[in-house]
Amino acid sequence: MKRIFPMLITTLITTAASAEMVKIPWKGDYAHNYDAVYTPDNKHRSGLSKNFLNGAPEEGGKVQKNGVLSAEIIKPKGSTGPVPFIILMHGCTGLSKAVAIWAKEKAKVFLDNGIGVVILDSFKPRNVERTCGEANYHWGWRRAEDAYSALDYLIENKLAVPSGVYVMGRSNGGTAVMMISHSHYSSNHRNTFAVVFAVSPGCASLTKVKFSTRLIIFTGDKDNANDPKVCQEIVSDKVQLVLFKGVHHGYEDKGPAYVMSNGWRMEYNANADKETINRSLAVMKSKEAFRPGVEVR
Repeated sequence: MKRIFPMLITTLITTAASAEMVKIPWKGDYAHNYDAVYTPDNKHRSGLSKNFLNGAPEEGGKVQKNGVLSAEIIKPKGSTGPVPFIILMHGCTGLSKAVAIWAKEKAKVFLDNGIGVVILDSFKPRNVERTCGEANYHWGWRRAEDAYSALDYLIENKLAVPSGVYVMGRSNGGTAVMMISHSHYSSNHRNTFAVVFAVSPGCASLTKVKFSTRLIIFTGDKDNANDPKVCQEIVSDKVQLVLFKGVHHGYEDKGPAYVMSNGWRMEYNANADKETINRSLAVMKSKEAFRPGVEVR
């Protein structure tokens, strides 16, 4: 049942936009990546991989050099040429029902503002179900390359304005977004993102790195999946942290609060959800809306 949700998204929003399911060639042959496959001893470094499948347990230990990503590309109604685009990246559960609803709702808001949307699936093409657990930097690094592959696809196919491509990731997707902004990582790519938005990411091991792309982090101070205190240690003129008081992980998903089997509390917060999108839109429309530092809401 899980795999029908991208098609459901298409059905629900085609009245307002033009949607298409596509296959995006994955690119990973860059200087910052390695040939070494996954082992328990190198599970973080092996995320910086030149292989589409790199032997991780979640992908059945398979290794494969090349591959393609699944994506739904939705253009604003009436658009005829390149437009600004945002890439939406799921969390550790993949495009589950809740995440598919999140993607559909956010896509509609961005489309209504003249911004194209890519709903990117990192897991289905690799036969991965989920990667939840400790802060997963193997999949963070792997999925950062997914985002850059989608960025290249949009520009090479003249779908997007080259200077106007953004990415928003949630949870593990948010961790990938932070890695997208890493200066060493981004410097090896031909195309760059305008601004990146990380929702409830894991910030551990990323507090001292140099960021080259403007990054906005949205997180709640009650998040027990990814410690928000770690994110507050980041000091950079490229990073803005919006900290929501009394807000838990999963604040962007409507529905009753619940606790996952690993102890993570998931709880919707309408104000934080709305502010995340409104603030993102404001930054996309004006550089003046980006203010480095920590802002408590």
